[in-house]
Amino acid sequence: VLRDELVRHMLLRAVYSKRQLYEVMVGFWSDHLNIDVGKGDAIYAKATDDRTVIRRHALGRFQDLIAASAKSAAMLIYLDGNENRSAAHPTAKNIPNENYARELLELHTMGVDGGYTQRDVYEVARCLTGWRIHTPWQRGQIYFESAEHDDGAKVVLGKTIAAGGGQRDLDSVLDIVCKHKSTARHIATKMLQHFVSEVPPEALVAKVATVFEKTGGDIRAMLRAIFTDKQFDQFASGKIKRPFHFIASSLRSLAADTYAHSSLTEYLNRMGHAPFQYPTPDGYPDQSSYWLSTLLWRWNFALSVCDNKVPEVTIQLSELATAVGALVESGENGEPRQSSTSVSKLQLDRMFSHFVGRQPTTLERQTFFEFLSQSKKDARPELVGLILSSPAFQRC
Repeated sequence: VLRDELVRHMLLRAVYSKRQLYEVMVGFWSDHLNIDVGKGDAIYAKATDDRTVIRRHALGRFQDLIAASAKSAAMLIYLDGNENRSAAHPTAKNIPNENYARELLELHTMGVDGGYTQRDVYEVARCLTGWRIHTPWQRGQIYFESAEHDDGAKVVLGKTIAAGGGQRDLDSVLDIVCKHKSTARHIATKMLQHFVSEVPPEALVAKVATVFEKTGGDIRAMLRAIFTDKQFDQFASGKIKRPFHFIASSLRSLAADTYAHSSLTEYLNRMGHAPFQYPTPDGYPDQSSYWLSTLLWRWNFALSVCDNKVPEVTIQLSELATAVGALVESGENGEPRQSSTSVSKLQLDRMFSHFVGRQPTTLERQTFFEFLSQSKKDARPELVGLILSSPAFQRC
């Protein structure tokens, strides 16, 4: 039940929110700080993580986001931070648990080629010892257990963290790694891979990384630098939408009415993109090639939803056609000049423009008419289904 409600919440927000960029960034950071709710008790803490970590800081300051994630019960469970104790503690296994420390450096901040060593991972793990989750009282609350913390001196990335820091060791680590040049470059690259190209221009990476460094990791400032750069438009439509993006953008464009029950979210499961269920810490891939195998399910969804055959999802194509100026032309007596199985060039162009943001090319227009000429049904659902299935709508 919790898993299904989390997925519904994510999808409904994406479909109905007026803050589209904010929701996109919520999805971006949810992958960057991925937590699989299938591990242990993570599912019981993920709703709080989504609200107080991801959504609170999605357009804020990067270091605040990482600090909130480091003290998240869901993250402590998922990457075993709750098991990280001083090597001197009786329940420890001679060394601290390095799982979260490794992912903090490799995935969350510096990147796999960021220049840290195995020794740095060990030292960071020592700094992060002692953070616990209350149970059974105050269930889910985070606290620091000084008796389980390694309070000796540490050296992280060449910087000494003095002994006796206690819980402040966490802040010291985050200050070091979040201000490292590798972190600026890693986050800039990931954001550009998401919004511009899977292989972003080096000059643009350097520009956005510089903004990160100058603003202290201001996410809004980085986005502004990306969207106002001329190369942003040059790379438009260069990537295939991931399944979640495809379904959300389809429903938004259709002005669909839905409560996102299982009949709809099951499509996300079949396309392999159900939120919060990717098993490894790197999150769902942001490469188009990974999602090419989902195209058949996309086409099935597009044709079904446009024909009102997805249970608990309702669309009104007549109202949509009216809104975009694509109604069937009327004769002198108000009767349609065309049969319900025909579509005019004007209707096609206006519907295509609504969904894709541009006029169809000559080849696209010819292809649509060839498909529609073979139809014996109401052409509008089939036309819209074909537009949603087209390569133009699949791209972002």
